[in-house]
Parts: sequence; structure tokens; C-alpha cells
Amino acid sequence: MLDWDTLGREAVTLLSRYVQIDTTNPRGNEKNAAVFMGSLLKHEGIPYQIFESAPGRATLYARLRGDGSRRPVILLSHSDVVQADPQHWSVDPFGGVIKDGYIWGRGTLDMKNLGIAELVAFLAFHRSKFPLERDLILLVTADEETGGSMGAGWFVKNQPELVRDAEFLINESGKGRMENGTVVFAIDITEKTPCWLRLTATGEPGHGSRPKTNSSVNRLLRALNRVMAYEPPVRLTPPVEAYFKGTASLRKGLRRKQFSDIRASLENPEFLAELYQNSQYSALLRNTISITMLQGSSKINIIPQTAIAELDCRLLPGEDPDAFVEEIRHVVDDEGIRIDTLLSFGNTASPFNSPFTDAVRTVVSRYYPGAEVTPNVLSGFTDSHFFRELGIGCYGFMPFLLPDEDLRGIHGNDERISVENMSRGPKILYEVLERLCGK
Repeated sequence: MLDWDTLGREAVTLLSRYVQIDTTNPRGNEKNAAVFMGSLLKHEGIPYQIFESAPGRATLYARLRGDGSRRPVILLSHSDVVQADPQHWSVDPFGGVIKDGYIWGRGTLDMKNLGIAELVAFLAFHRSKFPLERDLILLVTADEETGGSMGAGWFVKNQPELVRDAEFLINESGKGRMENGTVVFAIDITEKTPCWLRLTATGEPGHGSRPKTNSSVNRLLRALNRVMAYEPPVRLTPPVEAYFKGTASLRKGLRRKQFSDIRASLENPEFLAELYQNSQYSALLRNTISITMLQGSSKINIIPQTAIAELDCRLLPGEDPDAFVEEIRHVVDDEGIRIDTLLSFGNTASPFNSPFTDAVRTVVSRYYPGAEVTPNVLSGFTDSHFFRELGIGCYGFMPFLLPDEDLRGIHGNDERISVENMSRGPKILYEVLERLCGK
């Protein structure tokens, strides 16, 4: 029998230690995290490998063997974190502080918490000698926060034979929360993908005292005004339709009926206008464009030869990035503006109805009677798309019930997770895997 009280305390301690490894990306230095994880596996007698995509940028891979009667499950996490300014934190963001019933620090929610929960569950299967029908693969990657090219992207490209036989993958994002008095665990089945663009306008340079109508800055501003006025068309994709239908039972009154038949409801302009007031719903119904960066002259009295804007565009699953760029080129309507793609990739969806979802539904209902398990479409992106390209069913699921107040710490100040969540999470994940990987 596994002692889950002890394992829960172990998870809390390990998360505190993991947070103290500063893997802020850029730079990353994720090899330090891989070595930390590797030392824990070595202590248990579990073989592992560390792959470096560049000096200091490392991914850890380990595999527990089952009987091979069913295909493997990948437990994926990334070890890098976003920057944290200590001036705006009440604790050292890399101190691994445990106080007031919480573990504090950068990465406690995104996503060293799941990394440790996956590790503890992985160790629990090893210690208990549970008769696995599937191999369990532990994969801790670098560089997710800046696109994954030095982490999961590099790994899938250079070591695909180590993972391509998997059937399921568990990754970050989907989580439990309270909604209208009901515990809801969302499972991410797909996500929007980036199509990050740089617009470069050119024009005749000169002195600021002699304005030029068609300067690079003026040309760029006119183009950006056209971009801001443009509204990408509504496109109801199958995963988004599944999301609305899957969450309809959580709504009340007319809204429940509207979500249940979202395709017909969107024909009503008033209903669509109401949905657009909610940034989450709006982002799921169309491609989005955010102007996020501007660059002109380095001095106030110089008209620059070039002016630059960068656009954070997010595309719905199944969209053609090349076609979208042509769409933006048509909106800009200025041959003097060059459009370059900085980051772009396609994406597909994983089916919500699956053995994995069934396992989650069974387990969470034990802990939270009456809990709902719903499909979700992430408006951001994770490393899952690299593995979906290999035909692996990828799901965002984190075994934590998180209040909205805590969720605001993701990429924010005073990021933290409760000791209760971190103690219980590995056990929930273990039981999901027990159903998924056992007889």
C-alpha cells in the first residue's frame, strides 16, 4: 500500500526545492532542472536520459515499462518559467517559501506543480510495482515559454522514436475550478496557435521639423488603423462547438439553451454581440489580432526610415497560417509594408470522448461528488501541438482545484499553490493513470 500522506508531504518538499532552481526563460538554464529530476530518479534506480538542444538547454526523458499490451502515456511538463520581478513580490520568487498553507514562487502554477505531481505519481508506480499495461514516459522539457523550439520542438524533431508510439499525453492548463457553485474540471482538447507577425514600413527619413506625409511611421499607423478596424469572421470549429455544448449544463436559463445549440444561436446578431463582450468566448469564435509592439525613431527629432509593429495573432485550430497572412496583407493594403512571420504552426484537436476523459471523470467524482468534466479550448498555446503532429492524443489536465484568486498568479506576482492542492494532486493523477494503465 502506498502511503499517500507521506507522498503528499514529499510532493510539497520537492516543489519547494524545484522552485529554487531559477529556470527563467530567456536563458532558461533548464539543465539544472533536468539534473535535479535525474538525481531523484537515480536515487530510485530508474534509468533516465538528458538531451541538450544547446548548452544549458536540456530535456529529461525516463520510461517505466509496462507489459506492452497497450500504447504508452506521456507525462509532459516544462521546467522553464517566465520572469519574476522581486520588487513586486512579498516573498523571494525563487525561495521556495512555504507559509500560510501555500508554497510560493515562480512556477508553482506554471508549471512546476504538475511537473512534481507527475514525478511523484511516476515514482509511486515504480515503488508499488503496479502491473502497468502501458509504458509511462516522463518528459521534462525546456523552452516552452518562448515557443518550445529548444525543448519539445527539438525533442520531437531529433528523438521522435522515443515518443511516437504513445497513445495519450498529459500536459498543463486544464484544471479544476468552481463555476456557479459546481466543481468543474476542464480538459484541454486543443488550443489556438500563434501567428506572430512583424510589419515593417519604409519611407524617406528626415528631420522632424519637416513632416513627411508618407513617412514610415505615418504609413505604419495608417496600416495599423486598418488592422484595428478589421474584424476577422466568426468561425465555429468542431472543438469550439464541443466546448460550448459541453459547458451548457453549467449555464442557467436561456444561456443553457443557446450554448446547447451554439451553431444556431450564433445566427442571432444580438447573442453574438453579447458573447463578444466576454473576451474568452470572443477569442474562441474567431482569429484574433493584438498589436503589442511598436518601434520607430530612437530620437524625437528624427523621422526614421523604417517603423516596425509586431502583432500577436492567434488562429483557431485547423486554420491555414499562410492564408491568414494573405488576409492581413489584404487588410494592410500597402506594398510599402513588409510582413514577416515570426512564429507560426498548425494544430489539430484530440477527441474529448476518450478513455483518458473517462478515467478523469471517474476519479474526480470520488473527490468532488457532482463534479463536471468538460472540454476546453485554450486561447493560448502549449507544447502539446508538437505531439499532436505525431498522432498522439494530447490533453491538458492538472489535478488541482484552484480558486480564481490563485489563478491570477499565473505569470503574475506572488504565484502560489496551496499545500493541500500539492499534497492531493499527485494522488488524483496516480488514480487517473491507474485506471488508464491498469487492467
